[in-house]
Amino acid sequence: MMKRPTYGAILWLIPYVTAIPLMPLIESDNALFKTIMIVEGALVGAALTAHYFQGVERDYLREGIMLAAVWIALNWLLDFIALLPFTKQSLPRYFAEIGLRYLAIAAPAVAVGYVLHHKARLTRQGP
Repeated sequence: MMKRPTYGAILWLIPYVTAIPLMPLIESDNALFKTIMIVEGALVGAALTAHYFQGVERDYLREGIMLAAVWIALNWLLDFIALLPFTKQSLPRYFAEIGLRYLAIAAPAVAVGYVLHHKARLTRQGP
């Protein structure tokens, strides 16, 4: 499904673009910068997850897992291409400061998939 990588790219691009004018915060208030990025990523991820699942009609849990996996892998790949050369971070430092945070953005996709899967199963079983 092409929506997965497209939405994953959007999920990466929006925080990346909005981080550019906020770069001075990295030096003056790094904690605030990171908080803004996490909150923004969560909001964008939630909106994209909701929109994505509107088009899913079955295999909800599988779709949630696949969506999360594609988003995490794509965001890491885009960071390796566009962010790591700029920051010159080592891979361990990158994952400690940025990379593992993508798990928090993608985890709700699995949770939504699980809830929809469970709800669909209950609906099929009847009252």
